[in-house]
Amino acid sequence: MAGYARASSGGRTMTGEELGAIGETAGGAGAARALEPGHGEAAAAAESGRCLNCGCALEGAYCHCCGQKAEVHFTLSGLLHDIVHGVLHLDGKFWRTLPRLVWRPGELTRDYVAGKRARYISPIALYLFTVVAMFALVVSVGDVDADDVRIGASAADIETVAEAESRVASLEQTLEDMAGDDYPGASGARTGVRAELAATQRRLRELEGKPDPERAPVDAAASEGDTLVAPVDSGPLESFLNGLTTAASFEALSENPSLFLYKVQTKAYKLSWLLIPLSLPFLWLLFPLTKRFGMYHHAVFVTYSISFMMLFTVTISLLARAAPGADWLIVPILLVPPLHMYRQLKGAYGLGRLSALLRTVLLALFALVTLVLFLVLMLLIGAVG
Repeated sequence: MAGYARASSGGRTMTGEELGAIGETAGGAGAARALEPGHGEAAAAAESGRCLNCGCALEGAYCHCCGQKAEVHFTLSGLLHDIVHGVLHLDGKFWRTLPRLVWRPGELTRDYVAGKRARYISPIALYLFTVVAMFALVVSVGDVDADDVRIGASAADIETVAEAESRVASLEQTLEDMAGDDYPGASGARTGVRAELAATQRRLRELEGKPDPERAPVDAAASEGDTLVAPVDSGPLESFLNGLTTAASFEALSENPSLFLYKVQTKAYKLSWLLIPLSLPFLWLLFPLTKRFGMYHHAVFVTYSISFMMLFTVTISLLARAAPGADWLIVPILLVPPLHMYRQLKGAYGLGRLSALLRTVLLALFALVTLVLFLVLMLLIGAVG
């Protein structure tokens, strides 16, 4: 988190005015492009008649050898335009892929497997887009209890009471300065600053010789020196399980549940790609004796399907926040996922209605099992981490 990084180093935070200036700069880039269209572009290419990247003779707007545009810019306004274009632009492939993903997922899957790919976003690219959208939703509207998050990385380096008091005052001022910030991720940045503030305050109490009232019950239980589950004798798996069940591990989880949840969310974002290999064996079980459909076919199906489910989750989450207490949202939550599975199975594999319906029931169960396996894996990784 950018705001947290600045705050944890004791520096200043970005104000709303500075963020507005950045937005105005981006807007100015578009205006500069309108006032200075094509200025300085393609001069060298026009003179030589060859691609500036690979040297091939130009025949049209793009090089037929490497694919680079014949017109390239050499101006600052062109560079700023590229920045704005890269951040805001979604090309036509996205708008051709999205409607098919929503309403004709079976045709989309079948076309991509058949090699009709120029008009669509690849499954992996779409999957990455939806993962980023999910992460942006968590960062922007996630509800993390900052008072429970304990990081304490830099607080441990404080050695004097005066240094701790100065650090506490600096962090409190930083929080006050960030109070009015509403840019995406500002909530997470404030959470990080509050977490460091809490850790620094605990360090101050330690230096002053005052006990931490929240840690006392846990420390008393841990001092008895017993593990919650009797350790198993040997082996890597047994050692791993023993590590999860020691009093020290339990202390870390029970004392700091919000930080543990944060770790799980972070790991889930980074390892979300595991949903694809975890799903493939279950999809293969739907067609165990069919040689027409290989694992590649199943992988494309799974990737598009998970991408839709994540986009659907983002949409429902935003609607729920926009209209709190909207009970009608339960209807699409219950109906849309199985309907989408049915349409994708029927279209992608050329199934009849009854065959697609039966496989939809099995696929829904397999999807639930896959999600549980993924969550359990993330919890284990979070506990170890």
